[in-house]
Amino acid sequence: MTGREEARAPIVVVGRHVSWPIEYRGLTRILAELSGAEVSVVPITPLDWVLGRIRGYGQLVFQVASAVDKALLENGSDKAVLVGHSAGGILARVYVGGDPPYGGRRHSGHRRVSHLISLGTSHNAPSRERLAPIAEVNELFPGALHEGIRYLCVAGAAADGSSSRRVRKRYERFVSDGRIKGDGEVPVESALLPGAEHLVLDDLYHGRLRGGLRGRWYGSDRETVGRWWPEELYGREHLVEEPRA
Repeated sequence: MTGREEARAPIVVVGRHVSWPIEYRGLTRILAELSGAEVSVVPITPLDWVLGRIRGYGQLVFQVASAVDKALLENGSDKAVLVGHSAGGILARVYVGGDPPYGGRRHSGHRRVSHLISLGTSHNAPSRERLAPIAEVNELFPGALHEGIRYLCVAGAAADGSSSRRVRKRYERFVSDGRIKGDGEVPVESALLPGAEHLVLDDLYHGRLRGGLRGRWYGSDRETVGRWWPEELYGREHLVEEPRA
């Protein structure tokens, strides 16, 4: 793809664990303004996540695949841009896939994706209890697996586990010592996928409910999103602005 073609590629947002698509209405509006492209959210609901825990997450990945297919069909482009928030970044990684099947299906979304951007995604997790599905994904689809995709991992670092016992405990789901920085939910080192481009933003929290009324999360406003949105994906009217990620 050329830069101009990428700027028109549809954007598909994959939401966090047990989220509603409507929660990303503000982020989709901002992305549409910056890119000039069509933006949609995968219609995964909290009930889908609950059923995924019981039956396996393969159906949720299929929903991602269906949303990308729909976006490409309506847009007429060859490739889409995936933006995954939190656990949505894991679903996006499984969708771009590879040879190993997952949930009974072999996904090959790498042929249909130009960028995979994760926001506060816990890519690196130990193989225990509820985190075991992430460890399985890392075994099947390790690191930034496909050379034709630009992988960008964005990590917030506004919450220090050394100054909050509650935050420290959250981080220690992923690491042995939670006295480190992260976005209040995921420590920085867990959010950085090996082989991907990394961007750490010191003042960002995991979501709207973290950091209080003045706290910023990855999709808070246009200024915040502009700090991590790749320069080549800006619409032509924004190309004169300062370079971003």
